[in-house]
Amino acid sequence: MLIDSHCHVDRFPNPTELADECESQHILTVAVTNLPSHYEVAVEHLSSLRFVKPALGFHPLAVADNRSELDVFLSLVTSVSLIGEVGLDFSAEGIKSRSEQLRVFRQIAESLSDNSRFVTLHSRGSAEDVVSVLEEYGVAPCVFHWYSGSSSTLKRLVGLNHYCSVNSAMLTSKKGRSVLETVPRERILTETDGPYIKVGKRAVRPNDVREIVEGIAEAWNVSADDAEAQVSDNFMNLCQQLNIPVEDYAS
Repeated sequence: MLIDSHCHVDRFPNPTELADECESQHILTVAVTNLPSHYEVAVEHLSSLRFVKPALGFHPLAVADNRSELDVFLSLVTSVSLIGEVGLDFSAEGIKSRSEQLRVFRQIAESLSDNSRFVTLHSRGSAEDVVSVLEEYGVAPCVFHWYSGSSSTLKRLVGLNHYCSVNSAMLTSKKGRSVLETVPRERILTETDGPYIKVGKRAVRPNDVREIVEGIAEAWNVSADDAEAQVSDNFMNLCQQLNIPVEDYAS
């Protein structure tokens, strides 16, 4: 089964059409959100679907301008099994809200310390701090989406039993390829991060995971079928480890 573990379904021009495409093609898609209030809207539209699953998120770049959303996140977190996108962003775009991001992320991490949820993480310019906060609150395993930090922090997160998800942009970058070289195969997932990555002139879609799997297969020197099976098993094993029911995900 194809897995898109990080896709912004609600940011596409026609989210319903995209969700229907995932359903018809049996592409298991974690529909991440940027705000808890966006998650509530996503649930209204996606709750009846089998393969498209909304995730409760609070994007770090949205923290400073949406302080009241933290209470919404904390009120919902006990009733969900998928979390994303959460984390920290200390790039030029996010560095001004560093202290506020850390305050909020620590509260989010504390709320996830029972390790019963799938968590997909943002860590641009902040991977070392994200790993430290997760370790501080005993949150593991999680999935680092589009990891671009240092090799030493990558080895550290591997030692703490975290996962990484790989997208098409990572397959063509030195840092992205290093993720496939460093992270054990049983802890690799696939993602598109659509619509924020382009394939030619169009936004990447969940069905583009097929090409990502082929790129991973080439890096691993295995067949595309074997790579797809490995990633699917990885996702199912992670859900089982987190005590998340996976029966509905089986194709």
